[in-house]
Amino acid sequence: MSWTHANKRSLVRALLAGALVSGAAHAQSPQRDPALAETLFQEAKGFMTSGDYASACPKLAESYRLDPGTGTLTALATCHEQLGKNATAWAEFIELVSEAQRTGRADREKFARQHAATLEPGLSRLTITVAPETAALANVEVRRDKVVVGSAAWGVASPVDPGDHVIEATAPGKQSWSSHVNVGASGDNESVTVPKLEDASESTSGEATPPMIGRTAEPKEPAEEPPPPLRSGNGQRAAGVVVGVAGLASLGIGSVFGLEAVSKSNDAKQQCPMSMCPAAAAGAIQENNTAKTDALVADVTLGAGLVAVGVGAYLLFSAPSGAKTVPAADSAAEDRLRLVPLVGRGSAGLAVWAGF
Repeated sequence: MSWTHANKRSLVRALLAGALVSGAAHAQSPQRDPALAETLFQEAKGFMTSGDYASACPKLAESYRLDPGTGTLTALATCHEQLGKNATAWAEFIELVSEAQRTGRADREKFARQHAATLEPGLSRLTITVAPETAALANVEVRRDKVVVGSAAWGVASPVDPGDHVIEATAPGKQSWSSHVNVGASGDNESVTVPKLEDASESTSGEATPPMIGRTAEPKEPAEEPPPPLRSGNGQRAAGVVVGVAGLASLGIGSVFGLEAVSKSNDAKQQCPMSMCPAAAAGAIQENNTAKTDALVADVTLGAGLVAVGVGAYLLFSAPSGAKTVPAADSAAEDRLRLVPLVGRGSAGLAVWAGF
């Protein structure tokens, strides 16, 4: 394949655009910074001396962007050649020929021509073709490794560096397309075709419920409520027994206190037969007071015992003989009602406990 000087320069500039600047900076003019460019250049030389071309090449590319010069371009092309990026190095050597001619550096021009001639036969190439339906779309854009490939380059076997390349195609109203192409070294030739782009459609990952037009939604039948729990009379009978037993206990306690009251009252009357007791009979007065207290406790406990026995008898004999349905409210009320006997020093009784 023969290349004219103009064709080579166009291709070289396109390759340099992809190698030296990012896609976001293509429309911006480079900002010059000679001091930083020199610092990067010196660091890159150190890496190249130690054989670390992977670290040296990016620094040289940035140095050349900040302060373009044939010396930096010579080092950059040499670095890419050593790194195996033959297409990038070849493009840079071609560009160096033009720059060396412009600046009158015959030595660098000769050096660049020799290296470009050596690299060209072994260049690997990639051809990107575009389907006619896609090529006819308005504002269609094809990219290779994030760099735009213009329509003039479609179908052209363009030199590329060995390795993996990403081809992408986008157009308004169409689904984007992408593909990977692995290009080998030493004269490999690969091709990829951008197919017809499909129309963009809304996501179908989740199916939406179709709108209800001209009809009303059918009412849902209410869920059946579970039947109320079945309760037997066992719990009520047990409660009746407990309350009855507590009532009997209260009657027993009341009887004991009643007997104690009668006994102490008789002892006090024997010591003080008259209504007035002398000062020496202080013990009789204490006995009489204790008898009164015991009598009061007996009255309270006997009365509470009688009530408890009555309630216990009612619960016991009114309990249903079999299982029956009991409303939740009644069940809860039954569970919250308790009769509790109270016995203490010098006192006794029966308490009704209820929880709300």
